[in-house]
Amino acid sequence: MKKPTTLIIAIATMLAACTAGGKQDSAKPVVAVSIEPQRYFIEQIAGDKVEVQTLVPKGAVPETYDLTPGQIVDLGQCQAYFVMGHLAFERRWVDSYSDQHPHTNIVDMSQGITPIVSSTPHKGHKEEDIPGMFVEPHTWMSVSNALTIAKNVCEGLCATDPENETYYEQRLDSLDKRLHRLDESIRATLETADSTFLIYHPALTYFARDYGLTQISIENDGKEPSPRQMKATIDKAAAKGIKVLFIQPEFDRRTAETLVKSTGTRLVTVNPLSYDWENEMLSIARALAGTERSKQ
Repeated sequence: MKKPTTLIIAIATMLAACTAGGKQDSAKPVVAVSIEPQRYFIEQIAGDKVEVQTLVPKGAVPETYDLTPGQIVDLGQCQAYFVMGHLAFERRWVDSYSDQHPHTNIVDMSQGITPIVSSTPHKGHKEEDIPGMFVEPHTWMSVSNALTIAKNVCEGLCATDPENETYYEQRLDSLDKRLHRLDESIRATLETADSTFLIYHPALTYFARDYGLTQISIENDGKEPSPRQMKATIDKAAAKGIKVLFIQPEFDRRTAETLVKSTGTRLVTVNPLSYDWENEMLSIARALAGTERSKQ
């Protein structure tokens, strides 16, 4: 077992306090999540029955983010922590905390999802059980995965707040129906879409798997591409007739803009960390189909 750092010990103390303290400061259970899309899924099922705190703020990068002392204190209000499962931000401390406090209600929202594993690391991400192999962390960027995520959320909420179990299960059923309709809409939109796209940071790997698409990342092992790699990307874009280049708002646009000038692709902003998850998923499909204008 790895020796916990001072930060981990501090977090452990605060989370232990929240487990023992119950609802002392709020009539509602307070739960924590790492990123905004998780808050979306929880609120679709929980409605106003719980209060949700997001740890990684808007504009921050989960691969490199560290908790502030104030956030550690805020965690003292929670009854549960819903982890996404493969984010570097979580993996830096959750395992050590779980070893020390096995009864804390930590819910893995990606439990049961078939992961995409490769030898290509993401910035800040650790190896999995197989040496040299890395799990693609953006599991929530998939409608198919979202069905599993929603089920995990419901189970976690029922364990945290059993008095409202029936309410949560009814809302899960409604969300499942919406997710199936969203999948149908995306598939219909993609019937006339390009099958290959460029993206600055490879956040749409699961989306591509779901719909038989090919994602080409500009980043290489989490780093800016070399001139040789840039030329190879330009040549590939020309050969395949790629029309769309996605970029996330937290990344530098200069490299992407250079590629746009060299390839004639459209630069489209995509935000995998947005709370507005459903619209983001549909916007990706519309961008590939050319039915949504570029977001500059």
